[in-house]
Amino acid sequence: MQHRPARFAALLFPVLFLLPGALARAQAPAPVAPAPAPVPAPAAAPVAKPKGPTTIDAQSIEGVSELEVTARGQVEFQRENLTIYSEFLRFNQEFGRVEADGGVRFLRGEDRFFGPRLRYNTLDDTGVFEGSNFLLRGETTVMRGTAERLEFLGKDRIRLVQGMFTTCEPGKEDWRFEARELEIDNDKQVGTVRDGRLKFFDTTIVPLPFGSFALDNQRKSGFLAPMYSHNSRRGLEFGLPYYWNIAPERDLTVTPSYMTKRGQQLKTDFRFIDSSYKGEMHYEYMPRDNVISAPRSAFSLVHEQQFTPHLMGRLDLNRVSDARYFVDLSSRVQQVSTGILQQGASLNYGDTYAGSTYYLRGAVQRFQTLQDPKAPIVSPYARLPQFNFGVSKSDIGGRFDVTLPGEFVRFSHPTLVDGTRIALNPTLALPILAPGYFVTPKVGLRYTDYNLTNAAIGQPAKQSVSLPWMSIDSGMIFDRAANWFGQPLTQTFEPRLFYVYAPYRNQNQNPLFDTALADFNSSQIFTENRFAGNDRFGDANQITVAASSRLVTPNGEELLRATIGQRYYFSDERVGLTPASALRSRDQSDLLASLGGRLAKSFTFDSAVQYNPQLSRAERYSVSARYAPEIAKVVSASYRFNRETQLKQVDVSGQWPVAAGWYAIGRWNYSLSDSRLLEGIAGMEYNGGCWVFRGAFQRLQAAVQTTSTGVFFQLEFNGVGGLGSDEIITMLKRSVSGYAVTNPNQSSLIPPSVNPRLPFQQVY
Repeated sequence: MQHRPARFAALLFPVLFLLPGALARAQAPAPVAPAPAPVPAPAAAPVAKPKGPTTIDAQSIEGVSELEVTARGQVEFQRENLTIYSEFLRFNQEFGRVEADGGVRFLRGEDRFFGPRLRYNTLDDTGVFEGSNFLLRGETTVMRGTAERLEFLGKDRIRLVQGMFTTCEPGKEDWRFEARELEIDNDKQVGTVRDGRLKFFDTTIVPLPFGSFALDNQRKSGFLAPMYSHNSRRGLEFGLPYYWNIAPERDLTVTPSYMTKRGQQLKTDFRFIDSSYKGEMHYEYMPRDNVISAPRSAFSLVHEQQFTPHLMGRLDLNRVSDARYFVDLSSRVQQVSTGILQQGASLNYGDTYAGSTYYLRGAVQRFQTLQDPKAPIVSPYARLPQFNFGVSKSDIGGRFDVTLPGEFVRFSHPTLVDGTRIALNPTLALPILAPGYFVTPKVGLRYTDYNLTNAAIGQPAKQSVSLPWMSIDSGMIFDRAANWFGQPLTQTFEPRLFYVYAPYRNQNQNPLFDTALADFNSSQIFTENRFAGNDRFGDANQITVAASSRLVTPNGEELLRATIGQRYYFSDERVGLTPASALRSRDQSDLLASLGGRLAKSFTFDSAVQYNPQLSRAERYSVSARYAPEIAKVVSASYRFNRETQLKQVDVSGQWPVAAGWYAIGRWNYSLSDSRLLEGIAGMEYNGGCWVFRGAFQRLQAAVQTTSTGVFFQLEFNGVGGLGSDEIITMLKRSVSGYAVTNPNQSSLIPPSVNPRLPFQQVY
């Protein structure tokens, strides 16, 4: 099972306190001690044989090498992965005992220990180091510390008595963890602490009388770091998550939380995975919202099941207690802006046999519509049930490609016309491919049949439409050598023609279950139908003329791409989405053009425009640019305009170093058409080398005439976890394009703007 996200990683604070442990012991049956066995007569203990050769270098050595030797002056002792440097050393080979004094340096694997006196047994890897300093190297961090007494309890276990540790560099102990007794078990990846405290700039911020924690991001049951945040709609929120590592393939997180404006809330997150399935269930419950004086809840479940190599099932259930749930209780844009929640289940079968591909899908789907009184929407139809099926085969006779997709759906709606629809769309294509050009003629048939159970007045309950169509897609590719500021490139010129013919069929009586006019863009102009959905198929006698040009490096990287295209009509449009829809009468479409690429190593841009030649004006356009010279150093900006929807939006975001260790983070997404801030973020991040602080202020347009503001912060200690809100990193990654944490687990992702630290091994 995959590791938890950051908040479920190895935190020093997720502890099992003494009281819960005592309760667990009180409830469990008392163990029964086994009957004492007879004590056998003492026998001579066998002497363990050395696993490898032992070498000792010193200014003077005396004794019997097979029994015991004493070395003085610049002593170097080596045995397997053990190395000891000291001024005095006594080694008893028969019992494996080592005694070292005088500036002792002890190297065991990648771990380093320093102190005045060492007593160690090389046979069972046990011993004592008095007044020791140490370096323990983990997967991602180096832990250093001191102890009045350091006990070696085996190859992978040590105990610190009156000790402390930190991941800060020497001479810079911004934070440290102190304990009367601390045991580290690298074999089980578990640490146990007694009478401990976490100090930040000499101030105790978390006391731990007793507890245990996981090492190096291993999952372990226990309390996670408390979470804090502040939001204008929730007030100050405090939560204390408890993580239950049920089994390697499942876990549960329970988070009791309190909001000063709303009251108490319980959040649960259950995850599970196996070789044939995986999923996650989330449930939130508030017994009483103090603002509306009513209980509130939210539930979601996603489950995917692989029954056989060809049969897969999926369950996706989502529901909330009321339409304002996300507006009031969520800080994530995806949830706040959600207007429709899906509740569905599906089974999918797919296989290939004798060169043919088959598929069958059965599903049921309905929705919960979260209405905003200021911007109401029409609830979508429920599909109870829906069946999709199809077969395709390529290279029939070495020339033809055939596809036969089909669909059966029963649409249900409480207030609109409902019924069943059968749709068939067989196609036959003859692709002709050659170096430098392609031609693909295609013919097809669109057949739809309706059986309406709640037809409108004058609308036939049973009706069907058959519509044949044909298309020809063709293109050519030319290329030549080019030069871009001294760099050898290849420039291409790629013209393309796409012709479509479909006769007129009256479809005004057909219901509109799931169909809308497709968005006019550079992809849609190369499709046969201007509608998205099976309820309409547009009449067409048209050709699309387009051309693209690219600049490509010798290794295939695209530096620049320019595209222009336009559709020409040979007849007027007669099929509309509804009888009242305006129909096109122009003989040419708007002109579509785009230009984008990477002009420099750190600079990319993209632009697109929809231009109306009849009115000599742009109907839509967008432009965006991004400058990212290094990790955690990025600025992005974009502008979007749509005349039809009166959209004018500016979006600027970035992360940039402003001083040593300091990063400014922000986003400004503003609607110029109605003078409204859609989302604004202002934050700072400080990387102190061994700790990081993140703070951000967010203002979000939660609904029409409803805004939500929040304050988030996180204090993270490298190697052990942190305090604060775990939502801040998710929010910044989602809202700030190119955002990167400045203390990543992989050293290759550390931004150059972070001051390099001197490696510990060079200090000692």
